[in-house]
Amino acid sequence: MAENFTVRRLTIPELPVLTELFNYRDVRRMLRETAAYMERGMLDTFVLYREKELLGEVHVHYCSMDEREAVRGQRAYLCAYRIRKGYHNKGLGTYLLRCVLSELEGQGYTEFTIGVEDDNQNAKHIYEKLGFREVIARMEGRDDEESDPYEYNLLLRKKPSCRDFIFLTGASGVGKSTLCKNLYGHYRTAYMEQSQAPEFETFCGEENVTGITEEETCWRWFVASLKCYYGMGYRNIIGSDLDDLRTRDIPEVFNGYDYIILRLVCSDYEQNYEQMKNRGEGLVDFELLKKMSEKLNKRPRMVNEYVIDVAGKTPEQVFAEAVSLIDGAKTVRNYEYEKQSREMFYSWIFANDLR
Repeated sequence: MAENFTVRRLTIPELPVLTELFNYRDVRRMLRETAAYMERGMLDTFVLYREKELLGEVHVHYCSMDEREAVRGQRAYLCAYRIRKGYHNKGLGTYLLRCVLSELEGQGYTEFTIGVEDDNQNAKHIYEKLGFREVIARMEGRDDEESDPYEYNLLLRKKPSCRDFIFLTGASGVGKSTLCKNLYGHYRTAYMEQSQAPEFETFCGEENVTGITEEETCWRWFVASLKCYYGMGYRNIIGSDLDDLRTRDIPEVFNGYDYIILRLVCSDYEQNYEQMKNRGEGLVDFELLKKMSEKLNKRPRMVNEYVIDVAGKTPEQVFAEAVSLIDGAKTVRNYEYEKQSREMFYSWIFANDLR
């Protein structure tokens, strides 16, 4: 979404602007009641602007007489969701709701409800995409006292279990790519590798960028891109294919975030060897493969790091173990950290040290 789109809370003096999106029968009453709820901390009205143009709104109730709708501090009720006529089917409604849900989750809310009528297929599609899939009640409502009542379903969305970042490390041939692909399909968020950095050759058309400088460029791009995803609201962001020596930088760079490192090892080297031999491409230096596997298998765990031994396991079993750790393992956000010595890691740049 372009930078000139803004989602924010309305203040009480700004409430009259809502008449641009809905033709209220009694504007004074709407303003009076909405302001009263806002003053008591029971309601917020979030709006979507493009520069100075109002494009959408959604109201959030933090408590309700009916606890199926809202419970303060736990469940919030979204209603009066509207997008300006002529601006539908452009992703604006999804953007507005996603921003609001992210804001509420940051306040500690874990459950959200929203109502939808049976014939509102467009809204159903948006709500389902955002996780509102469970029907918890059949409700009756009306736009005002003079209108006829109508029925609608009350949908529930629960905040998904998630990390900020998921890092996968390990030697070649242990199934990192397969696991990354399966985790990406499961969490459906974002996935990137350090090796995916855009092409570059030189700083100024002279000396080629290689070795340490090349890896440093890729690493900084990798970190900046991961944090960009995070800043946009993505979670369970998967990062992989990084130089093993960089693994020891993760606890330093991502201190304060909720992350987990999954180190894949294979205690049965013959399994690892056969996997690489049958691949037909990639790593062919088996002496190096064995030495770096030994390093990975012996190194003590770092902060928020867990080890999965893939020996004798199917990809499905490794995937199930990884999801269990991602969803349930205990990790810490803030900590004192001292890096392990670089001799405990391998690096493709310094691969000759292992020969």
